[in-house]
Amino acid sequence: MRPVTFAAVAAAPLLLLAACDQLTPAPTPAPDPAPPPPAASTVFGGLDLGQPFTVRGNEPFWAIAVTPATLDYNGVDRPQETAANPGAQITPTVATLTVTTSLNNPLVVVLTPGPCSDGMSETVYPLKATVIRPGETLTGCAGA
Repeated sequence: MRPVTFAAVAAAPLLLLAACDQLTPAPTPAPDPAPPPPAASTVFGGLDLGQPFTVRGNEPFWAIAVTPATLDYNGVDRPQETAANPGAQITPTVATLTVTTSLNNPLVVVLTPGPCSDGMSETVYPLKATVIRPGETLTGCAGA
């Protein structure tokens, strides 16, 4: 029988550690993150509702200046009202903006595609507009 040397006894734990390391599976790489969903389009009836545009009508004269941040309503003999722009709810046939103004009035802007003339300037706009306010419904056009 051979005598066990100090070197053999000292090497045994190192060999065991090396063997254990080979049994541990290599970590699997994390999967690539999923791409973000595509941004919803804000183009409706040929008009980018994410950019500034105006909704207007006459008899009575009124207008709503729409920016990405606000809606500013004004009209003849009417107080100016503002509201934060929540963004349009867009379906294939209609785009709707629904807000409560600075005077605590509900204001609904309904846009439908199709050429629209204001009847005064002969300008043709890409969208028809209906604006619903307390006690009245206004009709007009919308465009950049």
